[in-house]
Amino acid sequence: MPLSVETSDTLLTLTPAAIQKIYPAQSRPEAVFLTNDKKVTMGFEWRQTSLNPNEVSGLVSQFPAVIKAQVAGLKTLSPKLLTIQGIPWAQFVYTLAGKNGDLRREMLVTSANGRMLILNVDSSMKDYSANDIAVRTFVNGIKVSQGIATP
Repeated sequence: MPLSVETSDTLLTLTPAAIQKIYPAQSRPEAVFLTNDKKVTMGFEWRQTSLNPNEVSGLVSQFPAVIKAQVAGLKTLSPKLLTIQGIPWAQFVYTLAGKNGDLRREMLVTSANGRMLILNVDSSMKDYSANDIAVRTFVNGIKVSQGIATP
């Protein structure tokens, strides 16, 4: 993947074997990080879907309808455009009911070498609150390489 991340002692990195075990489907993330308490999961997917940097801002208005159609029990949804390390990212934070309290999902989408790069951050509301600083530090340290588009 065309990116670099700054890890710290507050995060764990899953091995490829662990990723395959946890995500048996072929559409598994390429890289997964966990908070030390293993309560927040952050997974990167570099999709084949074409996406140019100038198209990222349009996702903020386009994706909410897709999320609403695909996510059962959606309670809240907050879309916005962020800039991380000089790169535009579409951010979608949403909550849904879980067995033991509300779940928090965050999807960050940008263009990397002309393809869609997604970071999914998954946790309960309670666990996210306890790990907010570690997650935000990780997200704000993501550096995406912008090279030539790959098919």
